[in-house]
Amino acid sequence: MPGLRADGPAGQEGGPLSSSAFLLLASQVAGNTGYFVAVLLLARALEPAGRGEVAFITVTAMVTARCANLGLNEATRVFVAQRVTQRATLLTNLVLAVTALSAGAALVVCGTLRALPGVRPPGIGSTQLVVLFFATLSTALVYAGYTYLQGCSRFRPYGLVQSTASWLYAVLLVASWVGPGLTPTRAASAWVVSQALSVFVLLGACERGIGIRAPSVALLRESIGFGVRAWGGGMSHFLNARTDQILTALIASEATLGIYAVAVNASEVLFYLPSAVAAALLPSIARETGGHAAERTLRVFRAVALVTAAATIVAAVLGPLVIPLVFGDAYRQSVGPFLWLLPSALGFAASVTFSTALVASNAPGMSSLGPTVSLISGIALDLVLIPAYGASGAAAAASAALLAGGFIAAIAYRNRAGFAWGALVPRAQDVRALRLLARRALRWRAAPAS
Repeated sequence: MPGLRADGPAGQEGGPLSSSAFLLLASQVAGNTGYFVAVLLLARALEPAGRGEVAFITVTAMVTARCANLGLNEATRVFVAQRVTQRATLLTNLVLAVTALSAGAALVVCGTLRALPGVRPPGIGSTQLVVLFFATLSTALVYAGYTYLQGCSRFRPYGLVQSTASWLYAVLLVASWVGPGLTPTRAASAWVVSQALSVFVLLGACERGIGIRAPSVALLRESIGFGVRAWGGGMSHFLNARTDQILTALIASEATLGIYAVAVNASEVLFYLPSAVAAALLPSIARETGGHAAERTLRVFRAVALVTAAATIVAAVLGPLVIPLVFGDAYRQSVGPFLWLLPSALGFAASVTFSTALVASNAPGMSSLGPTVSLISGIALDLVLIPAYGASGAAAAASAALLAGGFIAAIAYRNRAGFAWGALVPRAQDVRALRLLARRALRWRAAPAS
């Protein structure tokens, strides 16, 4: 498909965008299937309040880790794609800086929660705060590893870890359940162990064939200078999916968070394709030397929007039947929030596609506009809707915020690339292109490994 192909084998640098996206999508589906099994185990073994405690630890760790990196992930992702000779130095800088920044941020967060017991949920004590510290550190390094591999377009090791880490988490949960018994603290600790093992595999894959060099302060300053301009967008994009859960726990209750977390877990299936395509798109756009970056981005968006819209309709029909059947009757209340979350998928698709294209086009400041609008509007709506409507209020706020952010991201990219609004509307040729893309991906999948 024109605009979705580069030269080289799939999964390697410069490989076909369609095959790379398929590889990432397949690994994400496999990984999230494992995570779904883990979520199901948690829902069956723990009451909603206990499920909320686990969600608080894991979500707080992810938010803290993401906030602490000062945009280094975003900068490294682009620099690694563009500066092959500096990759070893970039890797050293990334690992050292992320370790120091995330450990410091974790100490601040855990210390604050310990000093202010009225702020943290009732089930979070000293032991849980220790778990939270190590969860933050390991999560930050996992993000760093994924970032580096993405910039190099080394999607095979990226996909390997993405597809297996969650299954390890599920296995650890089962072992705890049939052994000493599954508690919220043991469940969160199992998640930390699975993250820590992923760190070793990811960083080993990053170093392989590249090596490690002494850190460079000058390059680190340059990375931070680029990264802080994209940091707001990257952080906001991530917080859009997590802050509502923290606010639900603080404003409502752990039980309400447990209900909402299940709705979020179910609806995030719709985010798989946009996430996979954006991950494959960034290094491709970053290496683009001609004037075809906008054409490629628009083709990608139209295709993703078509598939996401169709998947949303299917989810609206099946979700109310499947959620209580799979998660149990205690989570029947998750159906309402799930339905309210469905429109967020289209906003997410627009936001992640155009924000990714902007940062890859060396416009990190503009890439932050859409996600920042989503974050600010989402928090404002959460404060209004969660007290009155609980989990459904959080879901409605999330959808409205992501739709607003996706629209702003499209405006920002239009100002950068100068395309007509009609270029966003899917066409018959996009449907044909999707069929060709599916056939190509299936042929690649069926081809014997070399």
